[in-house]
Amino acid sequence: MSEIIIKLHECVALSQLDATIIEKLLHDDSRVQECEVLDFKRQLPESDLEYLTVIRDLTALHNSYGGFLIFGIGELEKDRSVEIVGVESGRLKLGKLRDLARSYLGCDLRIQAQAIQLSHVHLDVLHVSKRSVGDSPTRFCKNGPHDERNKPYFKKGDVVFRRLDSNDVAKNAEDYDFLFSTRRPPSLEISIENLADEEPLEHNLPDRILVCSRFIGRKEDLGELWAWLGDDFSRVRLIAGEGGLGKTSLAYRFAEEVATRRIRPFEKVVWLTAKERQFIAAEDSYRDGRKTDFNDAQSLFRAIASTHGYLDSELDELDLKESIQAALEGCSIMPSFIVIDDVDSLRPEDQQRALEFGMRTPANTKILLTTRVNFSYSPDNVLKLDGLPPDEFKEYIVGLRDRYQLPALKESKLSHLLEVTSGSPLFTDSLLRLERRGQTLDQAINQWKGEKGLEARKAALSREVQQLSKTAMRVLYAISLLKNASYTELSQITTYTEQTLGDALQELAGLFLISAPSIAKESRYTVDRNTGQLVVEVAATLGIDHAALLSATKRARSDAIGLTRQKRTNIVGLAIAQSMAQLKDNDARGALDTVMAAAKRLSTPNADLLLAIGRFNLRLPSPNPGDASKAFDESYRLGQRKQLLFDLWFESEYMRGSFEAAKDVATNAINHEVGDDYQWLERRAQIHVTLANRSKSRLSHDSAIREINFAIADMRSARAKSSGDIQRRHMNILIEQAHTLKAKLMQGV
Repeated sequence: MSEIIIKLHECVALSQLDATIIEKLLHDDSRVQECEVLDFKRQLPESDLEYLTVIRDLTALHNSYGGFLIFGIGELEKDRSVEIVGVESGRLKLGKLRDLARSYLGCDLRIQAQAIQLSHVHLDVLHVSKRSVGDSPTRFCKNGPHDERNKPYFKKGDVVFRRLDSNDVAKNAEDYDFLFSTRRPPSLEISIENLADEEPLEHNLPDRILVCSRFIGRKEDLGELWAWLGDDFSRVRLIAGEGGLGKTSLAYRFAEEVATRRIRPFEKVVWLTAKERQFIAAEDSYRDGRKTDFNDAQSLFRAIASTHGYLDSELDELDLKESIQAALEGCSIMPSFIVIDDVDSLRPEDQQRALEFGMRTPANTKILLTTRVNFSYSPDNVLKLDGLPPDEFKEYIVGLRDRYQLPALKESKLSHLLEVTSGSPLFTDSLLRLERRGQTLDQAINQWKGEKGLEARKAALSREVQQLSKTAMRVLYAISLLKNASYTELSQITTYTEQTLGDALQELAGLFLISAPSIAKESRYTVDRNTGQLVVEVAATLGIDHAALLSATKRARSDAIGLTRQKRTNIVGLAIAQSMAQLKDNDARGALDTVMAAAKRLSTPNADLLLAIGRFNLRLPSPNPGDASKAFDESYRLGQRKQLLFDLWFESEYMRGSFEAAKDVATNAINHEVGDDYQWLERRAQIHVTLANRSKSRLSHDSAIREINFAIADMRSARAKSSGDIQRRHMNILIEQAHTLKAKLMQGV
């Protein structure tokens, strides 16, 4: 059946149904008759209700993969046997279908009609195109007529789609995850055109490791955000909840998905955070933290205007009202998805201004705010975040304990841990850190009973820091400032001998540090973001020469040619901004020249510039995948871990026929937990199939069969990580294709 499904998908892309496929289906009762792109109808519609039934079916196909409705074929036994009954030629009213679609959907459906003669019987076929990738799902704009039970046949706002061989209404996260995906037909072949189309929207999202290195769960919450995104009458949404529940992580993951899936009509994704004023529960006051994007309403609106094309010189003299107007005008010119993180760091009146601004933004702009306090007038625009539900909490615990190399827990312990932490990811992570120090889980839990909020986590980490030796504290503080440091940098900053530095690193290894990827075989070290932030905040109480260490780190990270890190950042940021503007004007060569010139101004390579150099090499009129691959490889060695790097790197290696290298890129993406494991496992499986075909023609059938076995193993792993029956169905078809190919190889075909 999988071969026929692939051919049907090809027919959908060509907008023309091959009659021989229908003959194969009809003459083999063992085959499933309908699928995600094919639906049978016994007779033509007559009444308005029957025509609206057809509209509903066509809309479901359109929202999914596109597909065909065939009139004149009826089921004798569902999914087992059919009969050809035929229909009368010339009675299908195509104009009426299009008019009804426009009336009930508020838009046009691309519908084409085709006539087929099969066994001397006339069949009418309707083809509807697939909804474009990035477009919001098509939904009904008003209620349908009532059925015999006096209920509307469909409701205003309903999003219908094709779930395997039947229609359904989108309700949960899995449904919207599919609807906003690329909805790529199941195939073992990789399409370079598809890869090129997957380059994300322009965005300023921080590195994932700084926000949420690994995101687990929140499927229902993500589903609610997807549903909101498709609601044309709701422009602002709050994610509200106590500290430590993952509000920022959820907002980041959703913004990342919007950028990656190129959701229209957005042209860019904007991330703005306000953590300059941090509330300290024990002191009942706010304390200054690191400088961020804004600290009041006026700086917020200036930041929005700035990210939408306004120059700083144009904003300097504006008052609050003028800044709001500039931000609104910027959003009207450039539709965007904006995340305002920790908006409750502002004064109450400024929080209200941010919310009211969201309600005033143009229709093509959406704003997502995170806050601990629900300051909205209406519960309709608030997503109240609670702790992780039991099943997702279990998934989170299993992953966390595996990462920390802690033994598995019994169900009773999991339930107790859920009760103590209220399902808070931050609480749980902090609690398990106590267990890593050598305490039993029960001892760690006892320290947490009755404690609530982010400050409990900080208190637990403070005790760990205070127990360190002074040498270890100095090294930890240096790494916290640098965020990612080499062994040589630490030696120069701390002025420790090899023996002393080695002892300090050994002391820290079991508590905080994770070895970062080495560069040129030199060891590197990083520290958990929350731990690093705490160490910097309490440095004055650690009894170390923190001021001298701070100066030493600044000197260590200055350029040899006199450029400070801030100056380097400005050069890189301005160059990339300019090159992106050139790329929008279809001047890929100019964009490449811009980033190449910026790179020459720096004495040491920059990972972001290298990523841009590789990116623009692939977008030249005559792409240069060889130079692109070199740039991506060097960017990776410098610590770049953005998903865009891996996506483009994979594309460049595949374009130049370096299939083994492409496989390694996919493996690295999986190991570094970059993006969706399901997607990378599928890509790696497809590479194995490509290698199998090459082995078949150049080497041996044994090598080809080995590659197919690897492909099947990856596809089974992907199936295990699937998020619902649609993805499982997709992967099952690929596995069936792979087994068919393996059988042919074993037969020596």
